[in-house]
Amino acid sequence: MFTLLPAFRYGWQKMQKHLWAFAFLTLLLSFSDIAANIKLKAAGIDEILMLERSWEYLSFDILSWMGAFLLLALCLNFFVVTLVLAVLRGEAILPYMKRKIRLFPAYLGLMLLKYLLVGLGLLLFIVPGLLLLLAFYFAEYLLIDKEIPAIKTLRQSAEITRGSRLGIFLFEVDVFIVSYLLAFPQSIWPDTVLTYGILALINLVWLPVAWNAAGHIYEFVLGAQSLRY
Repeated sequence: MFTLLPAFRYGWQKMQKHLWAFAFLTLLLSFSDIAANIKLKAAGIDEILMLERSWEYLSFDILSWMGAFLLLALCLNFFVVTLVLAVLRGEAILPYMKRKIRLFPAYLGLMLLKYLLVGLGLLLFIVPGLLLLLAFYFAEYLLIDKEIPAIKTLRQSAEITRGSRLGIFLFEVDVFIVSYLLAFPQSIWPDTVLTYGILALINLVWLPVAWNAAGHIYEFVLGAQSLRY
């Protein structure tokens, strides 16, 4: 199983080398997250979630905005993964992204299927959903990198992650903990322009580190699979 320190070290190195390439996507994600936070809080989402059977009080307007922000994040993730793979393969970024953009419709279909299966698994006592999420972790990477048909990427991802899923889980836990700790300005000055500005600057460094660390892990599990066969 891989260790996390080399993955984060790789992420740090690639962030430094390609910071400006990642800056646009990082800031776009940060500002969309801030916009979603402001919009949903203005709609009273915090108070609604405190209620029993809170889903009954979610208006069509709130659900529409939540769906729109989730779709935007999903679309941006395509470009994040493509950028990470361009850096990983040592290719020129813009030509690589232009070559891969034709895979975007297949990516959307794949992600819909992936999260549908994970969602069904989460309904079955949560654990099956988590196992599926770990098994399918690199499906979109395989789709973009190897141009494997969308359905086959799920099976291929399950194969290459076998033996590495605990490490992937620990990686996600580490990313969550660090992200939570780096969000400290929100607990000191909640929902202020200063807070959002600080968080955007923090994300400018941290998100590319985490994204490239995931790319390093992807390359590791691919190599581990080739050694097994």
